[in-house]
Amino acid sequence: MENYIAQYGYIAILIGTFLEGETTVLLGGIFSKLHYMDLKRVMLWAFAGTFAGDCTFFFLGKYFGRKIIQRYAFLRNRIHLANSIIKRSGNYIIFLVRFFVGVRGIILLLLGCTDLKKRTFFLYSTLSALLWSVMVSLIGYLFGQVVLIFVNDVRKYELYIVPAVLVGVLLLIVIYRHVVKKREEKSYGDE
Repeated sequence: MENYIAQYGYIAILIGTFLEGETTVLLGGIFSKLHYMDLKRVMLWAFAGTFAGDCTFFFLGKYFGRKIIQRYAFLRNRIHLANSIIKRSGNYIIFLVRFFVGVRGIILLLLGCTDLKKRTFFLYSTLSALLWSVMVSLIGYLFGQVVLIFVNDVRKYELYIVPAVLVGVLLLIVIYRHVVKKREEKSYGDE
């Protein structure tokens, strides 16, 4: 199991952070504490994945979002309001979007549809991704210390713990997505 984590763990962090990634980075931090991965590399791959994801969603909004907005009057009527909000507090929104779990992609797509400058986006997105990747990796690393306290010989139990943690995380993601989908259907199903 240790070899798989060391071999594919960084790729998993890159892919996970491209989409959302809190869980994968936390696991990367924990595995760093357990000496399966290197903490600095976890931070680096987390930064690369999250920054690439931010840029992708932003530019999808920049190049394709306006076409969608022009199709729907209720969106078209709100673009002026969105632009005024971005002018007032866009830098904060870009910086904080990284810390909004579950809605990052949508907010970035919407930011891309506004008149936000690419240079401004790059600056604040870089700072946010850097802070986030370091902070979440360190939280996982510190939580790894708790794992070490409660399990004296983790290697002895790794065949049970690692799959259990992964299954638990996947189960939480599926449940979360199901709850969000039900709420969206309840809120927007009549439109």
